[in-house]
Amino acid sequence: MSVRGFSGKAGFVRIFEVVLFAFLIFGILLPSFFKYSDPNDWGKVNTMLISHDLLFSFEKEGFFDRVLFADPKGGTDTSITYSNNIENLSNMTKLVLPAVYDFEFEIKDIPPPIISVGCICSESEKQWLTDVILTPSYPTYQFAVNTEPLNLSNLSDTFDTFVIFGQQDLDPYRPGIEYLLSKGKGFVMIANITSDPDATTKSLFNVNYIAGVSAVETMYFDEAGGIYTIDISKRYVYNLVKVGTMGANFTGNLTLKGNAYGVKQNLSEGCVEIASCSPCLYEGESCTIAGVANISLYQIDPYAGRWIDIKISSPGANPRAYDFRGDVPLTAGITRNTIVSDGIYGFANAAMGGYSPFYETEPRRFWIYGYNTNNDDLNLLLKTGIMWSSGEHFFLFNKEIPDKRNVATHFFTGLQNNSIPYTIKFYTWGY
Repeated sequence: MSVRGFSGKAGFVRIFEVVLFAFLIFGILLPSFFKYSDPNDWGKVNTMLISHDLLFSFEKEGFFDRVLFADPKGGTDTSITYSNNIENLSNMTKLVLPAVYDFEFEIKDIPPPIISVGCICSESEKQWLTDVILTPSYPTYQFAVNTEPLNLSNLSDTFDTFVIFGQQDLDPYRPGIEYLLSKGKGFVMIANITSDPDATTKSLFNVNYIAGVSAVETMYFDEAGGIYTIDISKRYVYNLVKVGTMGANFTGNLTLKGNAYGVKQNLSEGCVEIASCSPCLYEGESCTIAGVANISLYQIDPYAGRWIDIKISSPGANPRAYDFRGDVPLTAGITRNTIVSDGIYGFANAAMGGYSPFYETEPRRFWIYGYNTNNDDLNLLLKTGIMWSSGEHFFLFNKEIPDKRNVATHFFTGLQNNSIPYTIKFYTWGY
């Protein structure tokens, strides 16, 4: 065989190998060039754009201020108002999404419209909690307190938070309490610490016992110490405290820092007169009791004139820097969770975390000393603590969200200009 003939055959073989190799490469790789992980990717992108635009427009128009803030001033039942608001939200959302899509809204850092409360207490304590403390505050328009007696051995996970009256030995009930904490349930304790607490109470509420006496002290929001002080104090100045005007001529008392100020409804003028607070207040107006508090009249009972709702804040430059006054037991030391103190002793603690790795199930705990319950400002502090302990997390429609879904997240600066940021997650999924 000639060299030329051999070279020709060798060249042919080499060309064949190259062609074969090319076919193999294309056979292996070509499908991946045209393979899509999801044939609806473009639909997903479009839906995400719509979702973000919708949330942005809702914030710009203040739409959630109306949806989540069921205001009863018009005289309509608040639950009906809230249901109508939610229905409007559903209808507006359906207009912008494809017909084959469903959706859900998850709300964080706003208390839910209804908070269920389990009270470990006597009947009289539960009645006081229901009538005086847990009055509508908006967006929480209803507090559902247990109707059947509860004790620490039969706690149910159907409640958002639990209120314990008095110092108790919680150690025997620790497994059940920790189970509920892992589910995101909150705990509140109203108790004077008269002896060294059990280990569970110490860890749950971060309370340390110091043998001491009782004294009249000025207490304040301990912004320098408590890591959750700002959370509580900001909510405090936006929550509502109800003041009864059940006496003769629709009169009552507003008690702040241990001092009682007469309240009288001026029925002919439709305003409220508060001692040391001038002039007569109409809804939406404010006045200052010098050196005591700034008072904003939120609402006058639209039905029978038997109560008013007010907001309380500090008269100083920082409205959150409100201080309280009362005869207090000097038996609890300041900890990193103290939110109200006199600089040495602690009178209210707020704590969260430690039982769940997820925000949605991260429990909150609140302790306040057993104060004089005639004090409206301290009543408001307890109410704020209970609302905060509920977890401030809920879903608007309570739909089952599938694993395969799209999520758009938007941060809002505050509800009704309250400067408390909150987050909305908007879930969408197709069928």
